[in-house]
Amino acid sequence: MTANATYREAQRVPAWWFVAGLAIALGAAAEIDLGQPGLAWKVPYVVLPLLVLAGLLGLSRKRVLVEHGVVHVPGARAPVDAFGPPEVLDRSGLRLYLGPAARPDAWVVTSPWLKGAVLLPVVDPQDDTPYWLIGSRDPRALALALEARGGS
Repeated sequence: MTANATYREAQRVPAWWFVAGLAIALGAAAEIDLGQPGLAWKVPYVVLPLLVLAGLLGLSRKRVLVEHGVVHVPGARAPVDAFGPPEVLDRSGLRLYLGPAARPDAWVVTSPWLKGAVLLPVVDPQDDTPYWLIGSRDPRALALALEARGGS
């Protein structure tokens, strides 16, 4: 599954989110501790940063893969042939499809730190989903892999 992947993307949380998250967690721990007696004051300094790290690491597990004619996104996969030609979206295009042009029955997989996306119109008449919107760090490369039909 890994040796002949046409496209693979790990959508990791930006490093500065970890720094900001830890700073917020430590600030919250300082507010919580406020004069606790004994060792109890140390608990928030351990628990809150661990919760933030666990949450951010969980968000960093997202993967997009196009391989053997199948596109894999978190929560779904479908044959590339089920889609029409991909459309590369920049930041403003992504914002449009996440806002005013959004369809409630679309399949959307993106994250707030991703600045671009690929819009895949669904051409399968059996599927009620109008399109897939896949956030990407490199939407052009993802679109090229989809146009090449995922190495099928």
